[in-house]
Amino acid sequence: MPYEDFTSRKRVHIDPFGHVHVCQGISIGNAWQIPVSKIIEGYNPHENPVLEPLTCGGPAALVEKFSLPHDEVYADACHLCYAARCMLRKRFPNILAPDQMYGELE
Repeated sequence: MPYEDFTSRKRVHIDPFGHVHVCQGISIGNAWQIPVSKIIEGYNPHENPVLEPLTCGGPAALVEKFSLPHDEVYADACHLCYAARCMLRKRFPNILAPDQMYGELE
């Protein structure tokens, strides 16, 4: 299961680019484009293609849902989640953002 409670609307992170994160690198909207109150009001992890499997079964469920290749061992659940999200970035660029969170500096 995830370390974060993605069903809660009690805590988010906002980065310098305006991305509103429920966990680092998982954006649910951009505060420069939509007021944070509206982003939080419309938040439903079960309607988000990345958060739905994470909420229901953690990083292993994310890997399984998208049939991602994976190693046998990871340092922890966050390591597996990050590796899976890196593979999904091109598919979900507005959710798995910003680029800097994934080592892309330019």
